[in-house]
Amino acid sequence: MHILLTGGGTAGHVVPNIAIATAIKKQAKFSYIGSRKGPEGQLCKKAGIHFEAISTGKLRRYFDLNNFLDLFRIPLGIFQAWIILGRLKPDLVFSKGGFVGFPVVVAAWLRRIPVLIHESDAIPGLTTKISAPFAKKILLGFSEAKHEMGKHKKKCIFVGNPVRSEIFNGSIAKGKKLTGFKCKKPVLLVMGGSSGAQQINQIIKDEKERLTEIFDVIHITGHGKGKRKNEAHYHSLPYVHEEMKDIYALASLALSRAGAGSLAELEALQIPSLLYPLGLHASRGDQVANAQALIARSKLFTMADEKKEAHSQLILLPKRPKTHKASNTLEKISELLLQHAR
Repeated sequence: MHILLTGGGTAGHVVPNIAIATAIKKQAKFSYIGSRKGPEGQLCKKAGIHFEAISTGKLRRYFDLNNFLDLFRIPLGIFQAWIILGRLKPDLVFSKGGFVGFPVVVAAWLRRIPVLIHESDAIPGLTTKISAPFAKKILLGFSEAKHEMGKHKKKCIFVGNPVRSEIFNGSIAKGKKLTGFKCKKPVLLVMGGSSGAQQINQIIKDEKERLTEIFDVIHITGHGKGKRKNEAHYHSLPYVHEEMKDIYALASLALSRAGAGSLAELEALQIPSLLYPLGLHASRGDQVANAQALIARSKLFTMADEKKEAHSQLILLPKRPKTHKASNTLEKISELLLQHAR
């Protein structure tokens, strides 16, 4: 069986796809179609998954001159995907979203290849909404998203958001070696997604002195948003991949954005977190909805009050439980992929 994966633009669209491929690699062969500029090519190479790139046009909800250029890039991407699908002949296409997913979904539909899509957020993205007519099933990371799917509600199945199995195998000893921390204080993990978050980075800059009095701080700044620093109670680095499991093992609590992928991993590992979701000024409000949905079901997570200092809110978070939260999301998705392949 051959399953073709698509989705990209940020690591949040790619890492879950690779987790799924890893989970059922003995039962299926995998290929990947993504964008040229996103992280998917590099991540697929590390995972040993065949990768091909197509032209992509971003789907925007606002006026931008690039919208006119993308009117040509999207049809080109559909044509390129159609050619690739004809050559690779997959039995199923699985889209994890991101603007590169739409051309692949349409091309698969034109070739009569079954399509399943997965929406990570509590508020569906534009790509999911316009891809829905071409999909056999729409898998949801948050059950709340179903209310936004209109006439396509019947296609929706709540499965949750998949997480990488390796995150459960982190080493505290390796985390200490990476950071140099002796861990005589609680360890605060700070992250704003693969691209970083200017707001969170500024909070750490403003409160660094006070935070390092209370915590050992691991700060993931994001690509292009700072260099690696190693100080007595502060360790920063732009991006983490393979060492993330060891950082998770070391963390006592977290300060984070509320992207669906990050929340899924923090919840699975039961890491208490203070959440600073990306607001309506810069998004459709998906991170706010994600945070609200998670806070409603878990006392480990709290929405930040941006009028208050972060350190005064972090000290109120509960202690990290010693157990992980069981999840069968990977098994559910894997079963559906194998079930609907032609």
